[in-house]
Amino acid sequence: MKKLLAMILVLTLSLTALTACGTGKKDEPSNGENVTGETSNESNTEESNTKEEDEAEKPVEEEPVADLGGMEIIIGDWWSPQEPAEPTNAMEEATLEYRQMIQEKYNFTIKQVAVSDFDGMQELFTTSTMAEDPAAHVFLLAPDWVSQPLANGLLYDLSTLESLDFTEDKWISNVTEKMTFGDSVYGMNAGKAEPKLGVFWNKRLFQEAGLNPELPYDLQASGEWTWGKFEEIAAKLTQDYNNDGIMDTYAMASFSIDFFRGAVTSNDARFIGKDDSGKYYNGTLEPNFLEAMQWAVGMIEKGYEMPTPEDANWDWFISAFHDAKVAMRFAEEYNVGGLQDMEDDWGFVLPPKGPKAANYSVYFSDNVAVIPSSYDKETANKIAFAYNLWTEPTPGYDDPEAWKDNYYTKFRDERAVDETLTLMYDTAIENNDSVGMVYGTSYGDFAWDTYALVATPAEKIEQMQSVWQALIDDANK
Repeated sequence: MKKLLAMILVLTLSLTALTACGTGKKDEPSNGENVTGETSNESNTEESNTKEEDEAEKPVEEEPVADLGGMEIIIGDWWSPQEPAEPTNAMEEATLEYRQMIQEKYNFTIKQVAVSDFDGMQELFTTSTMAEDPAAHVFLLAPDWVSQPLANGLLYDLSTLESLDFTEDKWISNVTEKMTFGDSVYGMNAGKAEPKLGVFWNKRLFQEAGLNPELPYDLQASGEWTWGKFEEIAAKLTQDYNNDGIMDTYAMASFSIDFFRGAVTSNDARFIGKDDSGKYYNGTLEPNFLEAMQWAVGMIEKGYEMPTPEDANWDWFISAFHDAKVAMRFAEEYNVGGLQDMEDDWGFVLPPKGPKAANYSVYFSDNVAVIPSSYDKETANKIAFAYNLWTEPTPGYDDPEAWKDNYYTKFRDERAVDETLTLMYDTAIENNDSVGMVYGTSYGDFAWDTYALVATPAEKIEQMQSVWQALIDDANK
């Protein structure tokens, strides 16, 4: 559209210039001009009035509007309802009004709905795209799902579509960078990056252990939220209050991958890294990684981590924290949804700093929006045009602090938003991992045996090395 408007403007200016040249030629004096070349006041007045009347009657040319011909566009994910919820605040109402306006103006419809559940989403994208009948026009894929479709040529090169300008601030940079290969871009996401991993804690259990319930916030604010302080706190939170030989509360329980990734991220390490030339490398071979894993495993060996209950479901740690059996949990921010009915108050901070970290660290791993490669260029351009409009910031809500409003309603205290989430966005070191971009690798390759104490971190790194290196070499081809 920008290019089209520019061409129309240039053409209009050119025609105006030619018209001016044609009317500027004088062969004979006009009725209002005397022989000396002077024009009478009366003639000037009449000519001026006539000109004003002509301009008043002349219709104002409107900007040409793209017409998508009534195209129905689906943004497919695995969580959105078939019918959107009613707006709950002024911003949501304004967003709805804006999106209704663009659909009417450009003659298309668009909606975001679940086209599959989580388990079936990756397969649905692949099979429907290969069949040249995509189940959605834009798919939202989890970061770990894009490497294989990318290798198989199933993702449209978005850099070839005129409507998308990835230098605009609205695009999430870590997604664009991850999905950029040379001059080609195969994935995108717009808006504010989603904050990820932190530590939730139960304020009542802190108080009962003789700790200030706000202590993690205070340590984080002073820069003293470190592995050492975390371990001191963990020792006080692991208690057998009635001396029956059975622990009444444990310091923590977490999904093994969340706990290990928190340790790795906080010590300037990564499972798979990406160097300045764009090549992937095995980050588990670096000293910072081994140090992080030895510390994390040490916390389990010292008994601070609640043992997995016999015959428990894989997600037992969720209820363990919710029901106050443990005081802390490493988890991603979105887990606040399951804590709304928790009886005890709770807080949220970044993972504590490791000894190799210059500052608190955070990673962002947002979902990736892709257009199936099976669409032709004309259709892909229309999809991109509509999606670009759909993802524009809501007019009137461009306050740089506006992002906080949504989070205030989710957390029990403002410090989680004003301090922790603000740190994640503004000053924490962004430490992203590339596991999802190397097909065949996963965090579980390392985490399962190590968390269960079946293998030491060093032993597991050695076991994985040849397999991971082959997968990395393949990804770097």
